[in-house]
Amino acid sequence: MEQKEPAALSIGQFALSMGVFLVVFLFLSGSVVPTVVNDGLIEGNFIRSGRYAVTHPAMESIAAEEGEAVVVIGSSVLQYATDGLCIGQHLDDDNTKVYNLAIGGANPYTEMIQIPSLIDTKPKAVIVDLGPNSLWNFYESDSLDEYIQFRFTILSLTLDLGSEPAWSDLIRERDQSFIASSLEERIHLTASYSQVALDNALAAKFHDELGVAYMDRNMPGVDDEGWLDYLQNPGFLPPLFELKNQTEVDAWFEENMPKRAKYGVYNPLPNGTLNHAALDYTVRSLTEAGIEVFMLAIPHHPQVYDYLQPGQIDGHNVTLNRFEEKYGAVPANWFWESWDQGMFRDRNHLGDQGRIHACERIADMLNEQLG
Repeated sequence: MEQKEPAALSIGQFALSMGVFLVVFLFLSGSVVPTVVNDGLIEGNFIRSGRYAVTHPAMESIAAEEGEAVVVIGSSVLQYATDGLCIGQHLDDDNTKVYNLAIGGANPYTEMIQIPSLIDTKPKAVIVDLGPNSLWNFYESDSLDEYIQFRFTILSLTLDLGSEPAWSDLIRERDQSFIASSLEERIHLTASYSQVALDNALAAKFHDELGVAYMDRNMPGVDDEGWLDYLQNPGFLPPLFELKNQTEVDAWFEENMPKRAKYGVYNPLPNGTLNHAALDYTVRSLTEAGIEVFMLAIPHHPQVYDYLQPGQIDGHNVTLNRFEEKYGAVPANWFWESWDQGMFRDRNHLGDQGRIHACERIADMLNEQLG
């Protein structure tokens, strides 16, 4: 039987093979794996949102910029209320930029890990999310364990090794294993994302040739075009309540708010929780570093308040007053203000109109307090 000559490798096939080989080789290189994994995390292509990995790289970029910085930290309430580009345009000082590093699901306990890096950034001021949602006691519950593990794990990829920050004493025992404080733990943690990072990198470069599905979330990586703009304006949620008529909005509140009003986020305690301890560390550390601290509480949809009982939010007011008296932090307790319902895209997040109003209010506050 006549043997067939092996098919010649086309230039395109050869290039593809070499490309795949190169990517695999780079991933097997210990010095490149962390970089590619970190970039993949930040660009949000193999976790739900790159916001979860952006914290420390963002602060390095902010520190390298000329001029003054105001940094916003906290939950999605502030994330979707803060358009840093808009606020910057309304500031008297053209040399100051406002960076929005707030993130969905954040609470003071998880976010305290970023405070040493934030101080090193030397911002002029920090706006801390201090609404009632920041003050509930989840210690006895395991409802946030998965989020806490994920947040601590992602942040551990970019923590400075060898340091023993003051916040480490506040980490409860069952969460300590989520913090990679040594090189060995960092390598192990990075390796846990390496396979999915490899799969994603191959899909990004060769998805057509390999015939695999790939969705580019179009989030800028560090130093990419649009990176600094993204740190000021991360993009916002699409309209929701704005698309409903009043009957539909009423029906939503009637169905959902009776039970939500009983949740911890609407029953803030005056003291004694992990969040309070983390806030005390955060506000004290920032003020001792000479950084102005603003404690901002954004209002919720006006129909929320129909379901709250007298005195239900008192723990929130007590906390704001205590940090003002103790550390000189500036309270901006707008929670009790009644903003027009057209400003909200849902129960507790601002829509486009609300964000414009918040932009003007935050700019006025910064202009007045920072001179």
